[in-house]
Amino acid sequence: MGRLRDVLVTSYYLSVHVESHRLLINQSYFDIVRWFPDMRPMVDGDEFRLIANPRTIEGPHVVIGGPVDGVWYHWLVNWCARLLILKQLRPDIFDDPSVRFLIDVAASKPPFIDLVRAMGVDENRITFVSESGEDVLVKDAILVSFPDQRFLYPDLVRDFAAAVRQAFDVATVEPAKPSMIASWLGRRPASALRGGRRIFTSRQAFPNPKRRIHNFEAVAEVLNRFGFEIVNLAELSARDQVEMFAAAEFVVGVHGSDLADLMFCSPGAQVLVIENQRNVTMGIAASLDVLCQIVSARYHHMIVEEAIDPDADYASFTDEHNRDVIVPPDALERELQAMGCLPLDES
Repeated sequence: MGRLRDVLVTSYYLSVHVESHRLLINQSYFDIVRWFPDMRPMVDGDEFRLIANPRTIEGPHVVIGGPVDGVWYHWLVNWCARLLILKQLRPDIFDDPSVRFLIDVAASKPPFIDLVRAMGVDENRITFVSESGEDVLVKDAILVSFPDQRFLYPDLVRDFAAAVRQAFDVATVEPAKPSMIASWLGRRPASALRGGRRIFTSRQAFPNPKRRIHNFEAVAEVLNRFGFEIVNLAELSARDQVEMFAAAEFVVGVHGSDLADLMFCSPGAQVLVIENQRNVTMGIAASLDVLCQIVSARYHHMIVEEAIDPDADYASFTDEHNRDVIVPPDALERELQAMGCLPLDES
């Protein structure tokens, strides 16, 4: 974290210190050239090239940035988490009305803005900018290092989740003491959060392949029989999402950024993530496993086949990664029962 004069903030919230000609890579995603090849400035080896006609922003501004790709996961663990880091290191800044916050305009709407408010930032102190619309020259910039998106930092995740729960007045649920009788009788042990909510995070509202469930009607029959709430988290406020996950006994969903809400789960919650083999092989699936470990939730996953469109171009990793999936209903039922999740008529 530091304070610099004359910082040029470009696309994807990369920052350039004008006087020293330094490109501050730790202000955005790691290996950003690979993931966002159209970004500015263009990086060529250890050098960068930039031609800009920026808009000047006067007054001290904390450069937060925002959900440049609209991904809830990165908003929670990277962008918005900067506000927690700032509060821990410089709490006085939140009490100084002369200091404003530079935030992506994509975060001006719920549920993103809900978390900005929860972290103690008044909206009248925000300067909204677009990561792609224009370059801005911040005359007095307060920079908070970007948490590397390749890693999850346990203390940061726990502290951020706790701060949000406190702001929304949402308590974690204490797990019930395990019963030894079931084990003695050879029965499946009950969930540590008996009577909690059963949540299925649906991605069916996406208009294009985005890891939706190809055979959703058949899967929905199983989910309904097991008492799952089928929810589209994008339609809910941040408070509602936090309350839902804090009270969840079981969470099921296809791998996606909406499952970043697992950080709000209470200890002992059970999580089943539907994955493809590629995510497991490449280590992408591990992020949700680690997130569960951080909050002491119990992680499970099942690997399923993908729905391949013969007319689709899978040359890019993004298109390949977003293929819809095919979930065998009987396999899902077996996975749920193995977790101790029984149909409503057997509970």
